Amino acid sequence: MRKHIAEMKLPMYASFSLSFALMGDAFLYSFLPINASSIHVPIIWIGTILSINRFTRILLNPLILRVFSLVGFRIPIIVAATISVLATAGYGAGFGIAILVLLRILWGISYSVLRVGAITYAMDYPKKGLALGMSQSIIESGPLLALLVGPLLFEVISPSRIFLVIALLSMPGVYFAFKLKERGSLPARPFSFKISFPSVFNRLAFLGAFAVEGMLVVLIGALLMDAHPYWSAVEITAVAAGFLMFRRICSLLISPFAGWSADRYGLPNIYSGSILLICLGLLLATNGWVMSGLILVFTFYNVNAALAAGAASAGKADVTQAVSNNATFRDAGSAFGALTAGFLLAFDHLDLIFTLLSSTLILLNWIYHRRAKALVV
Repeated sequence: MRKHIAEMKLPMYASFSLSFALMGDAFLYSFLPINASSIHVPIIWIGTILSINRFTRILLNPLILRVFSLVGFRIPIIVAATISVLATAGYGAGFGIAILVLLRILWGISYSVLRVGAITYAMDYPKKGLALGMSQSIIESGPLLALLVGPLLFEVISPSRIFLVIALLSMPGVYFAFKLKERGSLPARPFSFKISFPSVFNRLAFLGAFAVEGMLVVLIGALLMDAHPYWSAVEITAVAAGFLMFRRICSLLISPFAGWSADRYGLPNIYSGSILLICLGLLLATNGWVMSGLILVFTFYNVNAALAAGAASAGKADVTQAVSNNATFRDAGSAFGALTAGFLLAFDHLDLIFTLLSSTLILLNWIYHRRAKALVV
């Protein structure tokens, strides 16, 4: 028992570093669309500021692997945790658009380092499903804290100073980064940026992130307005924010159970089952049963996200490379999904689009599950 607890410490330290780093980003998504003027951000720049970090991650994931192979994991994680605190403090300082975009790019780089680091440390633990579930649960606790505390700060301090307070609250992430011990180094690899046709699993990850993290998150308000045309804008906004908080609470509570289930019943079975339930939720949400559909999607997408790294690295010699590739496709899916959803806010037939997405997800899921079971046998 003591041995398992000792082995779990490093995955927990890495996960806490990422969790605290996410606090400023989580609050920015709820803060900026409503309060952009308070930090001197023109409305036209809101979408760019909220999405630039995702596109940065897509481009720089291969470079981050090169950094890990040269200097190890501990130092980059310490640097990334420190930069995330500084970037968060700068969000509300009013330095101008150029500096704010730069801070978002730096935060995106830091997030990539911390995420790949947290997943890789978790994959070192013998019970990978449990470690990934616990890691995901810890990671979601920081954003949830920011979403709970941030709105309360409006009553006592100015909006521009809120991010300074959140930055101070996120400083323990640097402490946990220093607590890490170096893991086995990666084999040295030259920097390369290759565009190749993704595996079935990464196609599945891309499309799932495109549909849920990208399109659905942006279109929640539009779906609620269609289902409840007599609700006010305030009510729509409040319910949409409530679902985003529900999503993080689910991740906090369900991820450890998902990891335990994967260890007990087989990771491919649990992962594929989550995909099928996500598709059912998407069809419900876009065909009149919005509330029940959103609950189903966000509940089981958290199961899916918690197990993605384990499924992506199954049977792979280079775990970190496999995890990084999968993270890149998930980032690309969420980024392009959000961009696409922006053009569909006034589209009247979202049900057709999500039916097509769900059908494609089910097909890819069937192919993935068949191949994964063949590997096990």
